[in-house]
Amino acid sequence: MAQTGWRLAEQLAERVLRGDLPPGARVPAVRQLARAQGCAPGTAARALSSLRRAGVVAGPSRTRAVVAPDGPARAAVLLAGDLVLRLAGSDDPVLDAVLRAAGPAVAVGGTRGSVHGLRALASGQADAAVVHLRHAGRGRDTDDFAAHALGGDPVRVVHLWRRTQGLVVPQGNPRSARTVADLAGRRVAWRNPGSGTRLLLERLLAEVRAVVRPAGEGAAESHLGVAVAVATGAADVGLGVAPAAVAAGVDWVPLLDESFDLVVGADELSRVQVLLDALGSSSVQRLVAGLPGYDLARCGEVRAVA
Repeated sequence: MAQTGWRLAEQLAERVLRGDLPPGARVPAVRQLARAQGCAPGTAARALSSLRRAGVVAGPSRTRAVVAPDGPARAAVLLAGDLVLRLAGSDDPVLDAVLRAAGPAVAVGGTRGSVHGLRALASGQADAAVVHLRHAGRGRDTDDFAAHALGGDPVRVVHLWRRTQGLVVPQGNPRSARTVADLAGRRVAWRNPGSGTRLLLERLLAEVRAVVRPAGEGAAESHLGVAVAVATGAADVGLGVAPAAVAAGVDWVPLLDESFDLVVGADELSRVQVLLDALGSSSVQRLVAGLPGYDLARCGEVRAVA
């Protein structure tokens, strides 16, 4: 069985707890650790990142780490599994509700966006990434991207929900926008580079050869930001989900469905259960039941990525 970042972190934590690596002891550098364990450097990097986040080791990230003064106690906590799930990736109003229900058990960091989430996962800065990415006419929505996220380590994709992306337009849809082709010449509220919604809109525009104008000077960091840009007249149209349009008091024209998934290393699959439990809470279920464009029918399905 291939070595994984989480399993390697556990092995090092066990050595700290036993006293083989006492407080103050130098911890092997990434490449040295990879050679000793016969694993990829990315696996070793993720293991050391987990130990650093848990407080087992200390020291600047670009230098050799040492076991922290309270490293043994921290190692015991890590081995007990009492850790916060670090989540990165996409923006979604339902996800925000799930995070509120999960409370401090889940922490979101970094720039929002599917590509940013996969990068954070690959670099060890996140334990799981929320992703919605589509290939042009081939494969599953996220599998081809997720397969490379952990540098060869086993990957799992957990389905969260299906959602509908649509055109966010002013009240009454005065320009009668119904398709992506109708966006030609319009001022478009863009999402930030690296977001799945930005990439989706760019691909849809390219397919119909529509040329649009960017609205404003900066990109919106969220679906709500897109809707607010349309509501305030800063943009003529944007791409986003229905709850954001409703919150901003503008109209929404459905376009296409997509999967909203969670990408995680196979060895850390059990750690995302806290997120699934929050998704199943009564408060979140009531919220989703009243929202257009969301389908939780396959929530929690897990598939291995080849």
